[in-house]
Amino acid sequence: MNKGIKLAILTAFISGVSIFYNKQLLIKGIDPLILNIVKNAGTAMILSLFIFKGGGLARTLADFKKSWKELLVLAVIGGSLPFILYFSGLQSASAVNANLIHKSLFIWVTLMAMPILKEKVGFYQVAGFVLIALSNFILGFAGFDFNRGEALILLATLFWSGEYIIAKKVLKKTGSLTVAWSRMFMGTLLLIGIAAWQTKLALLFSLDPAVLIALFPSIILLSLYVFSLFSALKYAPAIQVTAILILATPVTNLLQTVWSGSIIPTVQIYNLLFSLSGIFLVYVFRHQPSLNR
Repeated sequence: MNKGIKLAILTAFISGVSIFYNKQLLIKGIDPLILNIVKNAGTAMILSLFIFKGGGLARTLADFKKSWKELLVLAVIGGSLPFILYFSGLQSASAVNANLIHKSLFIWVTLMAMPILKEKVGFYQVAGFVLIALSNFILGFAGFDFNRGEALILLATLFWSGEYIIAKKVLKKTGSLTVAWSRMFMGTLLLIGIAAWQTKLALLFSLDPAVLIALFPSIILLSLYVFSLFSALKYAPAIQVTAILILATPVTNLLQTVWSGSIIPTVQIYNLLFSLSGIFLVYVFRHQPSLNR
């Protein structure tokens, strides 16, 4: 199995655990922008420690100097702006629809990766994408209202999809740790700038220390996620990586079931089976004749 595919599976597992933990982390009354600044800044600090500890500061700076323009774009469309759009959208969009829109990311990545990255998609892979899409729809669908909130979440998802495409190009000449660090560090600076513009910086310095302690595991998981994600993108096609990331949903559902001590619902079993079947088709038939010759 390709190294990138193994890393993508690891990334999906980390994502599933992270989503589960964040669902249990009931932090109320904190502005979403401030919350994201804390999480992103903490992640940037942890990644910085890896850079210094590994003696890779000179290499990281060299990579950054070589690709700083593309890395800045990644910070804007991946590490800052989409977070604001997504959490603003959640104020008027249902959680179910928000999840469905976000999970459509693999579709947009595929549509972009074919013409831009020249990645190939065959008939059986398309069938796999259909199964993956169905795996999410069977979990619930409230009917789209096509309101402002859903539009903001879709826009955020499109930004993140574009980030994957640009990252794939940058990773050909830049290390995955540099890309992950740049995305989180510069993204944090941009979020701080937005907070200052909205006169919210004072909120950042009035956080309860208990909140920071509760956020620490979330920050650790986010650090692992971004590093493993960009490492996966470095070694495997973006289409395959984003398809595999769908496994995060059944991982979260399984953890939630175990945590609550209940029996696994039938719909979650179908979700897992559809997801695995779809990913199987996308990966196994990756070398079959493509539809985009």
